[in-house]
Amino acid sequence: MKLKIGSNLTAALSRTDGTQRWLAAMMGKGKSSVNNYVNNAPVSADDAVSMAHVLDDDQFSQELGSLMLGLIKSFTGSKIPTNMSSLLDYDDFEEDEEKRYLKVNHVRMILANPEELSEREREDLISYLFEKLDSTMMDLTVLTAGADRLDTTLAELLHERMPTYVKMHYIRREDMTWSQKR
Repeated sequence: MKLKIGSNLTAALSRTDGTQRWLAAMMGKGKSSVNNYVNNAPVSADDAVSMAHVLDDDQFSQELGSLMLGLIKSFTGSKIPTNMSSLLDYDDFEEDEEKRYLKVNHVRMILANPEELSEREREDLISYLFEKLDSTMMDLTVLTAGADRLDTTLAELLHERMPTYVKMHYIRREDMTWSQKR
């Protein structure tokens, strides 16, 4: 799979105060390769992952994960504030909306019904899932901003928290190995 990540890479270099020359050296590539990527030449998945490791920038990593795997990423639009206090207000709003749709659309009853969903039930469930997605993306936005404020990354926070998830039986011990590669 080849990706075009020019604008994402340019923004990540700006956020990390990195240069194309520095990134190329850290990746063991020529500066012309990184310059080509900045100018939207297709990049291999291996090089994209290498860039993400070198840049150590959550937003860039999330963007790559979204492009490569369809993973959820944080909100980055102009309406989204950058300070934590305002982000928490947005997070409260999205969580309240999610809870409201859960109740108003009787989602628990819909999910408990073993029969095929009616068209109305499908619409109600989709409406709720959209609100859940909004809330989840806002959660990820708050987590990203909080990690940045602590001068760490989401991956490092997750690695630190992983033993607790194993202890709580949220994650199996054998599934924890991927986080130990960092």
